[in-house]
Amino acid sequence: MNDAACTVFVNLINLAVRMMPIFVCLEPKHRDRENIAAISVYLWVIMISMESVFHISPQVFFVFRGIFSCLYFLVLLIFFKGTLLKKGFLYISAWLFAVLSTSLNEFASWILKGHVSLTYGQICVAVSLLWACGFYVFVRFWLRDRVNRLFDQLSRRSCSLLLTYPSVSLFILFVGNNTIFSSRSLAVRGLEDVLFYLALCVMILVLYVLILSSILEIMCRRRTEEELQFARQLISQQREHYNQTLDYIEQVRIIKHDFRHHIHALLNMDRGERTHYLMNLKRELDMTAEMVFCQNQAVNGLLQEYAARARQDGVEFTARVDLSAHVPVDDLTLCIVIGNLLENAMEACRRLTGHRFILVRVRWLDGHLMMLVENSYNGQIKKNGSRILSSKRDGGLGILSIKRILNQPGDEFDVDYNDTTFTAMVKIVDRALG
Repeated sequence: MNDAACTVFVNLINLAVRMMPIFVCLEPKHRDRENIAAISVYLWVIMISMESVFHISPQVFFVFRGIFSCLYFLVLLIFFKGTLLKKGFLYISAWLFAVLSTSLNEFASWILKGHVSLTYGQICVAVSLLWACGFYVFVRFWLRDRVNRLFDQLSRRSCSLLLTYPSVSLFILFVGNNTIFSSRSLAVRGLEDVLFYLALCVMILVLYVLILSSILEIMCRRRTEEELQFARQLISQQREHYNQTLDYIEQVRIIKHDFRHHIHALLNMDRGERTHYLMNLKRELDMTAEMVFCQNQAVNGLLQEYAARARQDGVEFTARVDLSAHVPVDDLTLCIVIGNLLENAMEACRRLTGHRFILVRVRWLDGHLMMLVENSYNGQIKKNGSRILSSKRDGGLGILSIKRILNQPGDEFDVDYNDTTFTAMVKIVDRALG
């Protein structure tokens, strides 16, 4: 294989490296990966053909490569799903790894020169193939999952900051490949300079992995802390509900104990006094009565808590709940889902003036727990692509907690909204079957 053919093969492999994160991590809009790959290859063939046929100088070819990059990114925007920031991150990361591949080619050729019976171009082809295979494993089994999780959960601002590292690293490597690590520079530089630049490349790659892993770890820790905090709130609410129940039982016991005294008192009163006495007694009984939403104690206590909050804030609260004392879904799952939905509904109502309402419907139907929460809101929805963002300053994780706990096959979570009403719908499968 002559050097010209080797150059074509190396460029083709680098094109595959640049395409790999896009094709592996993103879903095409119309499921036509073959057509997208064909368009990308056609663009590459046009670029290479113009260089070969017209003998374009390296400076002019650099401009053509920039145009090719813009056209390829345009293909990425049109044919693939995902936010602009996610596509940009993957595209810049792909170029970063392609430049790392070029650096590795130069280093391997410099080291192996004179030790093997291969030309410079043949060494580059072999190293590029090995790098591309390893890179595919890295993208398929490590990068895809982490990038999808990061860009599904991070805010737009955080995603923009995440884009900074691969951009800066790409610039550093690009400058290095055209200065101290170019083929001409390697011929006159010593081993120390080459090893320094190789260490820089390795450090950039390691930092790339560490940054993504660290951000995910921080997010998981934050989500866990939020769920622990919510669990503490649930325990506190259950304790309060338990104390209220004890008080209620004690009050009923006292009323029963005093019932005979009430009868004797009524027998010795005239009609007007009896009416006044009975009205006072009724008022006392009403004060001790509590609203019962369902037979499930955990859900009932949670609904009582939010009903009291809604009453204090002047929000109309309606709950139509048909749950038995024991349903095949654990109390923690029930409380996290219902609690987060009600917390989001209360938060939306607090931001609204005028008539405000919350409507809760829960019932067990055909082996599934069906849940619907409707609430009034101000008509403003923050979105990052197709993902709805929290309006809280701390970027609340309520919806993320719901999605995380609804992880069984058959679980569903969906939202619908118009200008005045926000609706959240949840289906939870029978956990006893899992």
